[in-house]
Amino acid sequence: MDKIVRKLEAAPPTPGAPDPQGRRTITLHVDAETRERQLKHAIVTGGSTSPFEVYSDEGFYLGGDDSAPSPLAYFSLGIAF
Repeated sequence: MDKIVRKLEAAPPTPGAPDPQGRRTITLHVDAETRERQLKHAIVTGGSTSPFEVYSDEGFYLGGDDSAPSPLAYFSLGIAF
């Protein structure tokens, strides 16, 4: 694991056209897998951004290696952004 978050493609996909009420539908697809101990790996695709590869891990007190942000850290980051 070289990076915790890595962009997989250079060009972002074209976002969908709005519906008659001016709303857009955002569809995300996540392929996630559990690796050794508490390490998780996911590839996120869809929406209006390029696909990204993401790693998550838990701290030592939960049986992880503390090698990447925890799932709760990513959740909190999403709320903050």
